[in-house]
Amino acid sequence: MSLSIFPLATNLQSAWACSTAPNAPIVKTTWGTTGGPTFSVTPSKSGDLPTTIYYAYAIKKAGKDSWEPWAAWVPTSISSINSTTSFTPQMSDTNELVTFSAYSYSPCGSSGQNQIYRKLVTNEKIAMTKIDIAEDLPLSVGTIPTYFFSPMSYELPQTLTTKDSAICAFDESAKVLKLISAGRCEVTISQQNEELQTPNSDLNQTLNILPTPKILPDSEKDRPDDISGFQIHVVYVKIKGVTPHNYLQSGDLSNWLDLTNAWMKRKINKEFVFDTYQGAYDISTMSSKYAPQDLDFKYQEGGSKSNRAEALPKLRAEFIKQNGKTLIGKSLLFIIDAKLSSEYCGFANQPGDTALTTPGSDSCWYPEFGYLAQISRLNGPSGAIAHELIHNLGVGHPCSDKSDLMIGEGCEFSKTILERTIDSSNNLYVGSANAGANILDLKVWKDGSGIRHIKSTGVCYIGEPCLVSEGNWRTSQGDLHIQEKISGKWKTIQKFKIKKVSANKWAFNASIIPTTKGLHTYREYIGPTKTFSAYVGKQFTKEIPF
Repeated sequence: MSLSIFPLATNLQSAWACSTAPNAPIVKTTWGTTGGPTFSVTPSKSGDLPTTIYYAYAIKKAGKDSWEPWAAWVPTSISSINSTTSFTPQMSDTNELVTFSAYSYSPCGSSGQNQIYRKLVTNEKIAMTKIDIAEDLPLSVGTIPTYFFSPMSYELPQTLTTKDSAICAFDESAKVLKLISAGRCEVTISQQNEELQTPNSDLNQTLNILPTPKILPDSEKDRPDDISGFQIHVVYVKIKGVTPHNYLQSGDLSNWLDLTNAWMKRKINKEFVFDTYQGAYDISTMSSKYAPQDLDFKYQEGGSKSNRAEALPKLRAEFIKQNGKTLIGKSLLFIIDAKLSSEYCGFANQPGDTALTTPGSDSCWYPEFGYLAQISRLNGPSGAIAHELIHNLGVGHPCSDKSDLMIGEGCEFSKTILERTIDSSNNLYVGSANAGANILDLKVWKDGSGIRHIKSTGVCYIGEPCLVSEGNWRTSQGDLHIQEKISGKWKTIQKFKIKKVSANKWAFNASIIPTTKGLHTYREYIGPTKTFSAYVGKQFTKEIPF
């Protein structure tokens, strides 16, 4: 809203010496410890001194689209550079915004208007207590508009500075923060300057700028590992009939993995172990034979939640065939470059070793400002990656905290954006198993912590109980022997007592603890009795990778 009608001067003061029209006056907004803003107008410090300063204002009512009419121009005679006129708009529940305009006049002409907009709020509402964007950002973000450093994204003439201009620097003319190199971008925001004064303290905050990741050439197969042990292998999937976004070679996918771990490290001091080769993420590329509708799960009449599981084994089998061998001791995370549904950004086995996310789906990724993750402070794709991988660890959808990372289907969601948390009370799944599992128990972290691995079909681990028999029997025939084929001969390695479950129902719960890695062959065996002949089960194998 602008005011373009200039009033005639009431006093020309022809004796006043001037050479050109005066510059626009300085308008300063001041908030005290109570009440709303006050506007102070003083002559410009450069150019000729004006004879008169005029100001006017208009109010916008809450809930209204249009502004109230402008008040009449108020003149103030100027006698020196220190002359001041001020105005305090009325604060009320119905007054939302004020626009204030001032200009200078002399016999040589009038300046342009200096028009500003301010919210009619108290100083607490404009205090900067934190910058509401992600604390970790990739260097590829490039620039951040300065309104992200303003209270409630409402631009004020704050003073924005950085400590190290080699890392980041504010460009006042472009109204952006430039990210220049990786490192600690230390920002200071002050509300004390020529145009603004509040009782609020300066804000000092650090943004962690991550380096540009190394991107390996496309590969259809899992490369040799940098480390041994459990890892999460990521597969970038191009979907049949869908134009890809090039998330892999653009660096976005590596950024999302970096930011997943950066956020997890900040929150619970843990990082996932993603598969790497020569120090870079080992991400395979797969052009899937499946179309989006082949992978989407939908709740149709007569359908069930089990529909979602169909996509995961399809993709896993397709990649294993492409890779040429099974990945033992690794989970698979598929990044689907396509829209599958507007209802979700991923799904996973719970527990299990396969998950997928869909950054190409609606509301899952916003390329323009997605990395900034305003208010939530965790970008969508990284949040989906962490969410689905934690499903793999056995955690469900706890609904008690609407800000929690694991809130999901079946929960009531917040109607406003909340800063994302991860079991902030440590009573759901971080240090507790009330939501299905204690994720700290799992051996999936970079620091090597945990007491057990993720369960995986056909795989057992040294020093961890491995279930090898849990069948039901109609009668009690005797002890169950788990035998291992060693040097061509069957040797009993452990015996188990049968337990009565109910009438005519007996069961063994046989778990062995492997001591050596490799491919091991086992069978069930129950010796003969006077009543029953010997039982010899089919042989089966278990891979012990580590």
